[in-house]
Amino acid sequence: MDLTNVKKGFSEMPNSINERIKNRRKELHMSQADLANQVGLKPPAISQYESGARRPSYEALRKLSFALKVSTEYLVSGINTEQTQSPLEHDDRVMLRIVNSLSQQNKEKLVEYATFLATGRKVKIDALFETPSEYAKYYLEEKIEHSLPIDIYRLAKDLGIRIFEDDLDEGEGILIQIDHPIILLDRKIPYETRRKFTLALLIGHYILPWHLKSSYISRKYDKNTKHNEEIKQGKHEETLFGHSTLLTEEVEEMEANQFAFNLLMPAKDLKSDIIDKNDTMEKLKELADKKYNVSLFVLLNRLVDFADEIYSVVQSQDSKIIKSFPGKRSLISFGEIDSRSKAASFFNNPSVKEEIRKGEVPASCWFNDAVENEMVFEQSIFNPKMGRVLTLLTFKK
Repeated sequence: MDLTNVKKGFSEMPNSINERIKNRRKELHMSQADLANQVGLKPPAISQYESGARRPSYEALRKLSFALKVSTEYLVSGINTEQTQSPLEHDDRVMLRIVNSLSQQNKEKLVEYATFLATGRKVKIDALFETPSEYAKYYLEEKIEHSLPIDIYRLAKDLGIRIFEDDLDEGEGILIQIDHPIILLDRKIPYETRRKFTLALLIGHYILPWHLKSSYISRKYDKNTKHNEEIKQGKHEETLFGHSTLLTEEVEEMEANQFAFNLLMPAKDLKSDIIDKNDTMEKLKELADKKYNVSLFVLLNRLVDFADEIYSVVQSQDSKIIKSFPGKRSLISFGEIDSRSKAASFFNNPSVKEEIRKGEVPASCWFNDAVENEMVFEQSIFNPKMGRVLTLLTFKK
């Protein structure tokens, strides 16, 4: 009998990501071409997603979730708190009846035993939840006492996780899940904020009880990217950059990323600090540095994750979009930057120092679904060291 459903609260849908995409598209009476057009992809990509030949990245899943009118979490895990779940298999229904007869303490013991059967290691389960965000909220309220910035090293120590630094070739960090867990961090990571987020991701893997692999690599190195190839050729001295968590196709890494987002940047604080105040890019940078101790890119992505009806984020380099974090609007996510945008002005008229340019621009600069004469407020910040522009797009509430 598969005990994975026991560990996930018996609420995971029996079908896979590709089936959920296909089934939901058909429920909405959309063709693959219709869906592709709404999310800014080509029809063959949708066909590959639905057949399982290709897995969508987290960025693609966000776009698909808005077009399909479901949550990203539903596409990833099948969990949908607003709808009745699909029927469980016979064995799972029997197990569920047994579980429902147990006390909360004995349910936690059952999950601990299931983990032992699956991995051979002993774990202590403090509480059972269905989603990464619920686990993050629990640790914030019960273990960390909501003190910001989060002392992620203290949390690791409290969990009994030992942290070591080494020269890693695989990625920016590795979690080794044994009776006395170990996290290895690449000593070449140049920024403490990046090191902290990598550590939070790996702790997420350790805490989420259905993450059962013996080891996890965070932000795997892809030495074939343009930036990393230039490092190998000695063109500049920066370290390798691990694979962006935004572009990951691994479901468990998406969940660990969600845990880290919610732990390091709690929703309650985001609302009071940013959403209620319409803060400027200058203030957001200050909050990222001083209160949350995360990179500005991570904070802006979390902002979109929390208030996707208001914000979207784009990162560009060499006049081209390289990453996007869409809100509920259909964001242009590849190709050349529109010359009417503030971001484009940095490539046409580069700055020698960090600079912010802002103002209203036509929404059609950034969005596929813009209407005539619609405007959006753009704030773009240029990083001359990396040659990249980070753009926050804000719609009126």
